[in-house]
Amino acid sequence: MDSRALIELERKPFKQRLEYQYSLYLKELQEGYMMGREGYGPVDRRMKYRELNGEAFNEVLVFGSNSYLGLSNDPYVKRKVIEAVEKFGIGSGGSPAFSGYTKQHRDLEKRLAALAGHEDAVLLPGGYMANLCWVYGLMNRNDIIVYDKNSHASVINAIKMTGVPFYTFDPDDLGAFERLIKRIRERAKPGTQVFSTVEGVRSIDGSVIDLPRYLEICANNDIITILDDAHGLGTVGRTGKGTLEHFDLLGKADLRMSTCSKALGAQGAFVSGSKEHIFLLRTFSYPYVFTSGMAQPTIAAISAALDVLENEPERVARLHENVRYMQDEFEKVGLKIIRGVSGIIPVFIEKEGVVRQMNRVLYSRGLFVNIMEYPMVPPGLERIRVSVMSTHTREEMDTAVSMIADVAREFGCL
Repeated sequence: MDSRALIELERKPFKQRLEYQYSLYLKELQEGYMMGREGYGPVDRRMKYRELNGEAFNEVLVFGSNSYLGLSNDPYVKRKVIEAVEKFGIGSGGSPAFSGYTKQHRDLEKRLAALAGHEDAVLLPGGYMANLCWVYGLMNRNDIIVYDKNSHASVINAIKMTGVPFYTFDPDDLGAFERLIKRIRERAKPGTQVFSTVEGVRSIDGSVIDLPRYLEICANNDIITILDDAHGLGTVGRTGKGTLEHFDLLGKADLRMSTCSKALGAQGAFVSGSKEHIFLLRTFSYPYVFTSGMAQPTIAAISAALDVLENEPERVARLHENVRYMQDEFEKVGLKIIRGVSGIIPVFIEKEGVVRQMNRVLYSRGLFVNIMEYPMVPPGLERIRVSVMSTHTREEMDTAVSMIADVAREFGCL
């Protein structure tokens, strides 16, 4: 379904949308389109997958995993999880506000706060909940938030659900952002607190904005800043502490959200900040107060992953080396990319409406990648999102580049 048809469909009543979308699903299922994939076995650079409408599991080369450092299947991490299960059991038994908070939770929060250069932190089940947490816990309708137009859906949904007045900005035009902030300040009632959030690593293309300039503008205008560094932890910075480390600015954002489900290879997320800000989240943020505390195996997995991140800096260095190598190889064959500093390489497919079919062909030939199409990205900016791991070999990277280039030529995109 092309972008124009989807835009038109959004204007239809619910029952018409439901009927059309489900009938389209059945039609594409019958015609053999890829409708989702089911993995089998440990998450690694090679895995077995089958389509949801298929029967056989086939091994594929994976360039679509967020396990950037290969920690999801790391022997040390697995051993520490097994030890934790034997010692502490499984579930937390309640929400953090009641019985679901243990010494293990607290120790990990302290460790994550120190990693981020902050005083304290709270743990959440995932990045979506973490973004809901800080929006609900910090703001009300008397405040204003100015958010990155590329923000994750969780941020946008939380803002709309809480009714906080909002503005959006383009992180690639910080001059316009500064002018917008000044207009907001001129019009706002006295005492109005303005917040702003931006992605550290842009999830749709792996790029990083001019974070020093952004934070300077916010500091000069009394803006409370929240950095969404979901894809930055473990991938960016000399030791993998994220986008702020990359710019030598650890702790300079007022709050930071990072996930533990990507480079750390586990599950969950955290929000870090000052003692006062985190107090508000612990006490008044419903997504934290009314959610079960993180399970003990997950606590152990995150803690063990942090051990590896601290003790094996060569993993981050190897990821950076692999990313640069693949970027060079994509450019050599003539594919359009953005050269970021994270584990994400976007390969742009400028011919609208073919990226899904290309993905289908790549998968059938043994390559697992993810795609981004409307409404995730604007029409005409469809892309293959290649996720690089530190464990990928040169041979595997060469294979992936060659396969993508071959399919791009077959579809008239190269």
